[in-house]
Amino acid sequence: MCVVSVLNGKARCVFFYIVFSWLCAYGFIGSHGTTLSDEIEALMEMKTALDPRNRILSSWSSDADPCRGAFLGVACNEQGKVANISLQGKGLAGSVPESLSRLTSLTGLYLHYNSLKGEIPKQISELTLLTDLYLNVNNLSGSIPLQLGSMPNLQG
Repeated sequence: MCVVSVLNGKARCVFFYIVFSWLCAYGFIGSHGTTLSDEIEALMEMKTALDPRNRILSSWSSDADPCRGAFLGVACNEQGKVANISLQGKGLAGSVPESLSRLTSLTGLYLHYNSLKGEIPKQISELTLLTDLYLNVNNLSGSIPLQLGSMPNLQG
């Protein structure tokens, strides 16, 4: 999709392609519609919910890039999107936040062996790429949301 003028159409189309490719490659535009700032915002909300005393996730900062190793337990895919959050056994004592559903490229969520409380948010079911979900050995309450049973890639 480019805007083409009669005189310089090819140059504009090539320029648009180069700029668009650069934005995608550096995570400013994602395949699932999330930007780097969207992901950082979701991670910061997740930090507040999981670690309300800021004892464990102090490396998580809104100024940092989660794909450059600055966020404890966070790994990204080749497109620069958050793909894995591995925080098992870290002593987290908060709750599982709804905001994690905005991490649309997430394939693995490992929060087992903590002291998390509250209910499992049904919004997790919006993570259509999620294959691994570990929430066991916590202090969670309520029932498991039925929507989780319909997740296409979640392994049993």
